[in-house]
Amino acid sequence: MKKIQTTLAAITLIASAASAQTPWLHIYRTDKTFNTQRTESVKSIEHSPAAGKLTITGTDGNITSIPMNAVNKCVVGTNVPEIYVTLTEYPNATELWGAKDEVRKAVLSMDGMGIYNDIAETEVEFRGRGNSTWNMEKKPYRFKFSKKQSVCGLPKAKTFALIANHIDCSLMRNAVALKLAQLLGLPFTNHCVPVKVYLNGNYKGAYMLTEKIGIGGGSVDINEDTGILFELDTNFDEDFRQQSNIYRLPVMVKDPDLTEIAAKDPTGATNANTLFKNWMADFNEMEQAVANGKPFDKIDLNRFVDYIMVFNLTANHEICHPKSVYLHKDVVTDKYTMGPVWDFDWAYNFNNTGEGGGQANVVLFYDNSVGSKFFSTICRTAEFREAYAARWKEFKTTIWPALQQYMEEYADMLEPSALENGMLWPNPKYQSYTLKTTFNFRDNVNDLKTWLNTRVNYIDQSSNFGLY
Repeated sequence: MKKIQTTLAAITLIASAASAQTPWLHIYRTDKTFNTQRTESVKSIEHSPAAGKLTITGTDGNITSIPMNAVNKCVVGTNVPEIYVTLTEYPNATELWGAKDEVRKAVLSMDGMGIYNDIAETEVEFRGRGNSTWNMEKKPYRFKFSKKQSVCGLPKAKTFALIANHIDCSLMRNAVALKLAQLLGLPFTNHCVPVKVYLNGNYKGAYMLTEKIGIGGGSVDINEDTGILFELDTNFDEDFRQQSNIYRLPVMVKDPDLTEIAAKDPTGATNANTLFKNWMADFNEMEQAVANGKPFDKIDLNRFVDYIMVFNLTANHEICHPKSVYLHKDVVTDKYTMGPVWDFDWAYNFNNTGEGGGQANVVLFYDNSVGSKFFSTICRTAEFREAYAARWKEFKTTIWPALQQYMEEYADMLEPSALENGMLWPNPKYQSYTLKTTFNFRDNVNDLKTWLNTRVNYIDQSSNFGLY
């Protein structure tokens, strides 16, 4: 029996010796499993043709034996950061429970894998997040530091979100939409960093680390004393909320905390309810301008075009209800700016044809909903149509190629953690939907690419840009 032994030294030559990134050995297999480990923990790799096995011996003496006919490829590359959370009072719990906003004391640390700075054990507040996503088997989370700091290169903030992307077999729907918004130049667009999450030592899967939307340097960087961040959402669950006068939109104040703003007045004359009343009057003036056919007297035209383009390309029908739709202004005399964009795991025709299709009229998908009526009124104006047509030409020339390149790079980075996630969640389900597993990651990404190409072509050929 002839054995060919390869030491780790030979393997690590594949990785850049100058890189500070932690090299990992990824073994992609054809038998619905996956092997990955740090190269520093590998003592040797033996390939025995006669036995038909690949044997990996670890520095700890553990041996992993893999049938050669199950090996698809071996790659030395990076792995995404790992976030570890231990619940201080419930160290044996395997999952959060109860209400999503119930705060738990916890200790958080992070291995940045040489890509980002590590985080030493730090006390945080840990809780759930999301609306429909909180009721899924793979839970989304939120954590809060006692003071602002950067995590994975994101702007300094106290609070960050961990998005589960449970219904997204590509784990890329949100990432692609957010990157598109960044390429279009939409202000205050969230960033996304793929990470792995462990809760009390239990692996919870692949997540997306991102900013918590709100007024502040880590998100919507406007003056909280003079500005407003509105959210239009049928969940209608914020403290200050009211339906608008004409279109009956579910308007809520996302930020700032009007009670805190009122408390800053040393005379005590400022009242939170009065502040809200004044802001709603301003919103209703904007809505009246829309009804009068002059929306861009009150709304920034270029940013509105870019905002709608993100929803259109991804066929995100959340704008119809509406749900998770944000708009803001720094001072009351400004025009409203749409954004930041948010929540794309139900996009790309998830509710309609899964990863196929791409031929949906986004703004009028639910033609009787209040969001559809409001946004379609704006999108039918001559001013919008002219600006959108011009912007679409720019998109196809420069932004679309850049977005396609980003998808390739992001997929390469994400693949190992996507396979591990698929092993943890082999049969994902939500309500009546049977979901695809992320273990078939490359197939799922190819489906997403095909869908987007179909969508681009459909918008190109539609007289109304696929909007209505």
